[in-house]
Amino acid sequence: MWNPRTRSLSLAALVVMLIPGIATTDEPKPQPPAATELGKLAAGMKPGTWAELKTDGYTAELLKVQNHHILEYTSAATWEPKSRQVLFVGQGHYSALKFISYAEETNTWKLLPTPSWWEGDPKTGKGPIGHAYFNNTIDAVGGVLYHHQSATKLVHRYDVAKAEWTTLPEIKDAATGHGTAIAYFPERKGLVRVLGGQVHFYDEKQNEWSRVNKDRLAMGPYHNFAQYSPVHKVVLFGGGNNSKDIYKLDAEGKVTALKAAPVEVGVNTTAITVDPVSGDLLVLHKDGQLFACNPTTDTWKEVKTDGMPFAMKGSSFDVVATPVSSHGVVLFFTAQAKGLKVCLYKHAAAKE
Repeated sequence: MWNPRTRSLSLAALVVMLIPGIATTDEPKPQPPAATELGKLAAGMKPGTWAELKTDGYTAELLKVQNHHILEYTSAATWEPKSRQVLFVGQGHYSALKFISYAEETNTWKLLPTPSWWEGDPKTGKGPIGHAYFNNTIDAVGGVLYHHQSATKLVHRYDVAKAEWTTLPEIKDAATGHGTAIAYFPERKGLVRVLGGQVHFYDEKQNEWSRVNKDRLAMGPYHNFAQYSPVHKVVLFGGGNNSKDIYKLDAEGKVTALKAAPVEVGVNTTAITVDPVSGDLLVLHKDGQLFACNPTTDTWKEVKTDGMPFAMKGSSFDVVATPVSSHGVVLFFTAQAKGLKVCLYKHAAAKE
């Protein structure tokens, strides 16, 4: 039987697909938990709980580069919801760079080809030095991974579907150094880049970089962080060595200083990520304390870590995290010093 409501919805959907320029900046909506190991584990978790995810291929050899590993000086990986995989580019101390992935469908980790832009020797590790820091971010709608090459003005773009790398224009009028951070901002259709109080923005449409803030913002000189909150539609950034400074950049381009964090926030002291359900900034301190910040109310609270499958042991190194929007959890993976584990944390209940 003809249903005018159904027909109108279908026509509306067809218009969105066919007319150029009509698009959405929202991430793909989470699907019902699939019959995967990740999906089943996440579906059975209650808010505030942790669980270890048993996967294939997650070994010390996967992470190893010469006498180091690729999880040093970083805490940010990415989740690509279209292909349902974790993507991470990391580099060891004066060692080689590796590009790895975890596929939900097969529950397997693997080593991907070394990015074409890295001019180093994978066998010896000789070449450009750096770490991942907060230099991995994702355009979830476009299916694009971005990686900011440490101590350069270059950001590289990886088309997940095509498995191809390209490079953006150099960051204009920017200082270079290690400990940088980037975050993709879908509402603004571009990238935010942070280093030592300088904030730059890459506009996809204009294909160019510009300075966001005229004056240098108070924060650490390096080891800064940047994370996008899809719920609050802001990029949270700042921190660094000896800094508790946090700011938010909204969709209109306005920068607002938030209350100081309860602990120093930066790569050298904390693992930092965002909860995909509540949009809270999650800060896991090297001493094992977990804090959550609501950027809209500008409030902090300490969260219990009972049942966390690994211990921080006085160091923020060896721990990397990414929000998994498809299942409403955060996925953590650790190096040998923290137990070589993959686990999930559910911070908040899924919204009805």
